[in-house]
Amino acid sequence: MNAPAAVSKLTQRAPRSRECPPHLPFVFGVGITGHRREALPAEALPAIEQRLREVLAMLASEAAAVHEREREFFSAAPPRLLFVSALADGADQMGASIALELGFELHAVLPFDRERYRADLADDEARERLDALLGRASCVLELPGETGHNLDSYVMAGRATVAHSDVLIAVWDGLPPRGRGGTGEVVRAAFDRATPTVHIPIRADEPVCLRWAAFEPAVVTQHEDASTLRAFDAHESRAVMTALLAPPPDPAERAFVHGFQNECRRRVRARVEYPLLLAVAGVSGFKRHHWRADVAAAQTKEEWSGYCAACDRAQAVSAPLEGLQLWYEWADTLAGHFAQSYRSGHVFNFILAALAVILALLALVAPAAKPVLAVSEFAAVLAILINTRFGTSQQWHRRWLDYRQLAERLRPMRSLKLLGVASPDPPGTAANPVAGRWIDWYAATVWRAIGCPSGLIDRDRLGALTDTILSHELQPQVAYHRKTAHQAELLDHRLELLGYGLFAATLVSIVVLVIGLAVDKHWVSDNVGWFTLISAGLPAVGTAVFGIRVQGDYVGSAARSEHSAQVLERIAERLGRTPDLSIAGDLVEQAARTMLADLDEWRLLNQQHDLSVG
Repeated sequence: MNAPAAVSKLTQRAPRSRECPPHLPFVFGVGITGHRREALPAEALPAIEQRLREVLAMLASEAAAVHEREREFFSAAPPRLLFVSALADGADQMGASIALELGFELHAVLPFDRERYRADLADDEARERLDALLGRASCVLELPGETGHNLDSYVMAGRATVAHSDVLIAVWDGLPPRGRGGTGEVVRAAFDRATPTVHIPIRADEPVCLRWAAFEPAVVTQHEDASTLRAFDAHESRAVMTALLAPPPDPAERAFVHGFQNECRRRVRARVEYPLLLAVAGVSGFKRHHWRADVAAAQTKEEWSGYCAACDRAQAVSAPLEGLQLWYEWADTLAGHFAQSYRSGHVFNFILAALAVILALLALVAPAAKPVLAVSEFAAVLAILINTRFGTSQQWHRRWLDYRQLAERLRPMRSLKLLGVASPDPPGTAANPVAGRWIDWYAATVWRAIGCPSGLIDRDRLGALTDTILSHELQPQVAYHRKTAHQAELLDHRLELLGYGLFAATLVSIVVLVIGLAVDKHWVSDNVGWFTLISAGLPAVGTAVFGIRVQGDYVGSAARSEHSAQVLERIAERLGRTPDLSIAGDLVEQAARTMLADLDEWRLLNQQHDLSVG
């Protein structure tokens, strides 16, 4: 069965009257960077203002068109348009005023606290415009810029603007950066993060252009490459907006979005073979969350609540993380459910395969029970086929891998968002930063739906915030990876010992058989059925144990988890002693990158191990 057809069957079984993951809101964010008023020729201001209005109107129109075409993938809430601006006197304030007129929400990102920022503006008129715009802003983020370090402070504000924007508008003379904090540096940062940039020249005789790395998808391009430049017109803007906001065009990926949107709550995890194996091997106890999905969901919710409470105590910034929490809980609990189902399915198949062999051999020592044994063997083989068919048709394997990847993309967003200047890596590849898989698109849509955080980050609050991220995000991840590595190593070791023991017992039985043939052939003849059962049955069980080890790749999992723990531990140690917001953002971005790198490698190794009998 092909993927779209399989997912279609799944979605038909999950009507929307049941509790399902909340649909994504449609949100689109535009940021702005540009020269200050004193750097803009007075005669050019009317033309710049007109171009800003035209660009914003076209972007809003194209966003509305995408929403209309793709309405089935989004919630019934009205689309939201966000405008992110540092509100510096000049292009920033001009763009913010126009955006508000066109129905955008204003999200302000200030390099300093607002009083310090007001003092940095050129005149009272600029301050009045700032106050008026701040009064209309939906949220205001005040960054910890310092007097005497204005350039670094404006770099930080530019980075925050790019972090929360889908498209950047640059009112720019087109010249390379002439120092830190300028428009040219922000434009370069946007390009490096794969954010499309609409360049509005300050000269009216130069055309408005669109710059984006994805215009040359086969090559990793540089900012200066001419191939990254297009005219800003209806055709190009439509293509860019569709690539940013719409789900991937692949029908299978779109079917997977619908599949996730129509998942339902599960109270019970019926497939418990894998956790039972861990318990029998003495690796971990069999606990309530192994068979109660609602208990696992409650544990996830409790962990998240603890994180949010710690962030509240830091009294730094706030962000609407409730939606992120819900999407993460759904992805995490569903990933746990399908991971356990898939792993249990493999354990079930291997154990029943060995049991089928033993049942066939038992007929040699209990011929009177042949009919019962034959029926039992038939039932075991049939159960293997049904288990495999059901697991394949329900896509346990694919759903586990997808939902785990989605959850691990969503988890670090809470810390990235609250730092204000940090952001996830763009979707796709370095050469083609466009979401090709549904989970990349979904995660990017969740990120933009949160919008900018709001609040003040000063030195004391930054310390409290980084301590919170350290103790509630990174250190638990280090502990999780260490625990996972230990359990995987222990399980592999004990399965290895069991396998050796079974084959050793087989050798002992063969030695006994040889000795028996030399000492008492009649005794061997009387017990030949038992010898056959032992010499063939034990290797069958040993082979099943070997199959479970190979399928689980426990040694590889342990090595990857230990490596991730070591990298995250180094990041955590550095985060604990940094007083700089930009460095903290770099470190948390690297932590998210580390966790995803481990996950991507794990996916590549596991995606070919589908449930099968071949």
